[in-house]
Amino acid sequence: MTTLFQYDPKAADNGVVAVAAAQPCSLRGCTNTNAQICAYRDRRGRRCPATFCPAHSVSFSGTSYCRRHAGTVQAIGELAKDPNGFPDLNDRAPSLVNWIARDLDQSIRRLLGRAARGGESVIVDESVRLAHDPARKARWERSWRIVEHTGLVLKVTVHVSEDNDALVHVRVGTEMVADGVPPWIARRREGQEVEAAIDVSQRQLFYRFLEENISSAVLRFRARGDRAPWGR
Repeated sequence: MTTLFQYDPKAADNGVVAVAAAQPCSLRGCTNTNAQICAYRDRRGRRCPATFCPAHSVSFSGTSYCRRHAGTVQAIGELAKDPNGFPDLNDRAPSLVNWIARDLDQSIRRLLGRAARGGESVIVDESVRLAHDPARKARWERSWRIVEHTGLVLKVTVHVSEDNDALVHVRVGTEMVADGVPPWIARRREGQEVEAAIDVSQRQLFYRFLEENISSAVLRFRARGDRAPWGR
């Protein structure tokens, strides 16, 4: 095994030179041996064991993460400043919510912008937040809102529960308007691979399904002419 000599000040004080084994990159096919362990620690103090070289890891503010947990840190935004805000090690929900919300963002902004009336405006969550359903089950979500001076008019929410981090739910107000497992996740679970063109087509169909159901629900809301119980 290749080894790297690393300077250790404590060891040097005792006249000893520390020797550490090189870290191979975890990415299949990569032969680099300058990998670092992912810096991610969840709220329970558990650390990600993955090691990736600089070419296959992601750095935030000088801290190196595996790509999976880099997506989690990016998704939770300000929560990343609180060690107790980090999702569990194997929880993919925050990054999935962020991925879906990012791809839906522009279409939902346009939809709500058209639906907003005089005195109303649209505000958008810029990161994923932790919430709980009435049964106190945890979920991660991002939302878009129409608001006015008296408060909330309507909210569109994408969320994924911690107990099923592959199933995406979409709500308009209190109405569940769509849910489903994204096709790329379903394929990963089944160990399937498809051509790039098929992957793109399946993704487009999935997002069209979500967008059409969101649009229909917003139109129904406006046709009702009131806010209860939709705007809660």
